[in-house]
Amino acid sequence: MYLIQGVTKEENSDYVLYFIENLSDELKEEIRNRLVAVCYGADQAQSALKIYSYKETVKEFVKRYKNNSSISEDRKKGMIGELLVHVILELEGRFTTASPFFNMEERSFKKGYDLALFEGATNELWIAEVKSGKIQKNQKDASSAAVGLINTAKNDLKMRLNDTNTSLWLNALNAAKVFMSDNNNQKEVVMKLLGQCADDAVEENNSSNSFNVVLSATLFHNISERMEAARIEKKYFRIIGEKLFKKVFIMIIQKETFEAVFDFLESEG
Repeated sequence: MYLIQGVTKEENSDYVLYFIENLSDELKEEIRNRLVAVCYGADQAQSALKIYSYKETVKEFVKRYKNNSSISEDRKKGMIGELLVHVILELEGRFTTASPFFNMEERSFKKGYDLALFEGATNELWIAEVKSGKIQKNQKDASSAAVGLINTAKNDLKMRLNDTNTSLWLNALNAAKVFMSDNNNQKEVVMKLLGQCADDAVEENNSSNSFNVVLSATLFHNISERMEAARIEKKYFRIIGEKLFKKVFIMIIQKETFEAVFDFLESEG
């Protein structure tokens, strides 16, 4: 089924596969309409300040992507992959995002978790990890590559959610405070939930199996060879069997290249 023009999906209640078949005009418009809010927050998207304008946000994205001589191709894939995850999560509407795409302090990697998410239907917090990349030499097909990325996301969250590093939760609290609008009645609930996680980390009571997680991947691979839902389902049930997390939701995006999204944004600036 179509999510929007150029983007199809295969959906299950516990996992969903997205195929970006082309960077359609509708997808470009969604990126335009959501970029400032995704990067900075809802209030900033309504701001009259020039620094929060769409054009300046695009320029800032390009600087973070392009102007750092040490930035690797893997980091570029990661930036585009995570941006696409943000946009699709916003489009789907199941979760309210509680963390910005940009690292607010500097133009380096964002510290802590990729995304804190709030599910209004259940009043639950979800922690998301996004991994992006292409097929590796030891992977025989798109499904193997997608499973590999999900496995990496799983292992990262397993390690972090069992960690007593309180700075991860301080970063999450600060991000939600800045990112979420004061007019959003969910903000207070999110801050309370994140605060409890922070207190549990102080007391060394955090355990990964008490958290809901979104394991997300963006695979850059020829769309003529698609990921198979059956393979992702098999991986989902393996992860459930490991009992590492309270609940698990998997979302995977497949797109042929990452350069096209950047080229579009660069042309917008």
